[in-house]
Amino acid sequence: MAIKFFRLKRKVNINGVVVEKYMAQMQVETVIDFDKLAELIDQRSTMSRGDIRGVLSEVESICGDMLLLGHKLNFGDLGSFCPGMKAIACDTPEEVTSETITKFYTIFKPSKTLKKKFKEAVFHLGDNKVRGVKYKKKD
Repeated sequence: MAIKFFRLKRKVNINGVVVEKYMAQMQVETVIDFDKLAELIDQRSTMSRGDIRGVLSEVESICGDMLLLGHKLNFGDLGSFCPGMKAIACDTPEEVTSETITKFYTIFKPSKTLKKKFKEAVFHLGDNKVRGVKYKKKD
């Protein structure tokens, strides 16, 4: 299996000079949703698609709950999901409250096994066209 990429033309600022450069950009394929994931697992296992959908639904629900409680989730050879947050720096401990927390997010950390698989990635030029970046006009 190969990962498709295309050639992208973009403007890059080098020492204050804007020049056009070309780079490889990964072609992101379609999203694999719950139904497709259940179908793919169904093809490789003895479980039915309905059973798999039920399990995946519970995994989704429990993962959300556990992350909101501050738990790290380890998915073996896939990797782990860790909760994280950003907060405003304060001068005294008394100033630190829940209101100083500005963002809550999740970090995905691939396992060593998955990182090793990533090193085996093969890339294939999808089409021979050069695509450009569509820049937004400044007001």
